Amino acid sequence: MNIEDIKIRSEVRPGDRSAVEKIIVSTGFFRPDETIVAVELIEEKLGMGSGSSYEFVFAEVGDQVAAYACFGLIPCSLISYDLYWIATDKSFQKKGLGKMLLEKTEDIVRASGGKSIYIETSSRPVYEPTRGFYLRNGYQLKARLEDFYDTGDDKLIFFKRL
Repeated sequence: MNIEDIKIRSEVRPGDRSAVEKIIVSTGFFRPDETIVAVELIEEKLGMGSGSSYEFVFAEVGDQVAAYACFGLIPCSLISYDLYWIATDKSFQKKGLGKMLLEKTEDIVRASGGKSIYIETSSRPVYEPTRGFYLRNGYQLKARLEDFYDTGDDKLIFFKRL
């Protein structure tokens, strides 16, 4: 896969429902209820258009959605954004797509007047590569909420000032 083979888009399409579900399931990280939420955010964007507070960036390789990110302005904030989801299909991992989408998300947030991005993730061992990814891309661990998702599964909050 060459960089010129990758197309980045922000428009949400009906086929993205199944593409996002496939990506989320392929990672092996997420529970079924989390997969449902990921697809629901696509459905909200499709139904509400610009009225939705969720924004998306997709990386396509050929005709396949290989990775995506979902983000949005945090309600009641004028400058802070949440990165809600960033995931790459297992067959496309370790090829730079996540970094590419994260950088594109940061560019969009900056262009919208955003000054910071927050990311919440799990402390479970399976998320160690995810946490390393955030740290390598300039995010700092700012908070730990113990036993948030489950007993022994803390919520970790990462932050980056843009």
